[in-house]
Amino acid sequence: MAPHHSPGTDQIDTLLWIGFFAAAILMIAITGALLYVARRYRSERGAEPRQLLSGRRLQFRVAGVLTIFAALLFVLGVVFTDNARETPSTGDAGLASLKSEPLKIKATGQQWLWRYDYPNGAFSYYKLVVPSDTAIELELVSTDVVHTWNVEELARKADAVPGKTNKVLFSVSANDAGTYDGDSATLSGQAYAAMRTEVEVVSPEEYEEFVETQQEEIEAAQERVVGLIEEGKTP
Repeated sequence: MAPHHSPGTDQIDTLLWIGFFAAAILMIAITGALLYVARRYRSERGAEPRQLLSGRRLQFRVAGVLTIFAALLFVLGVVFTDNARETPSTGDAGLASLKSEPLKIKATGQQWLWRYDYPNGAFSYYKLVVPSDTAIELELVSTDVVHTWNVEELARKADAVPGKTNKVLFSVSANDAGTYDGDSATLSGQAYAAMRTEVEVVSPEEYEEFVETQQEEIEAAQERVVGLIEEGKTP
């Protein structure tokens, strides 16, 4: 599995390992029991098979063991899932204006591209830029079909569903600042494999500079288009 750089992702890995070992234990136990019974009660070829009846005590013991095993898995699943859903906190080196709540960014999936809308009205396609040491809350939506936002090193994967908003929470320390790649995890059409994304974690100062520059360039482009339309020219 890929290394993780955000709180909560280790909890998801732990759940996966628990599920793997639980399945392995069950498979070994069932296979071993079948092999034991086949060897213990086998008869010569052509002999009439015997009908075997197990006592109720054995049935109750097996049912009790399976019940305890299932209850243990349920409790572990609830504990680790709750831990993974905890909202990360913004550190001292994060955005000073977001100490009490996460930075909310809207992520819109569409065939076959991600669009990110920032709080100041700026937006970007494909690449998401976030400040380090800051709690990030992605609000996932879709304009057409189900898309999956999947950047394994930063957060659990989550679906963008038409008519519904899902959330992804993560935070990356300043020491882990850098670029993280994400890919598609749900079939969303013929070009879903090319629907990738990139998350660039920068310092809070670089983030603020980025969104301000994006906003200025977008407004300048919109003003130019309006001007061309007013002049009767096709932009």
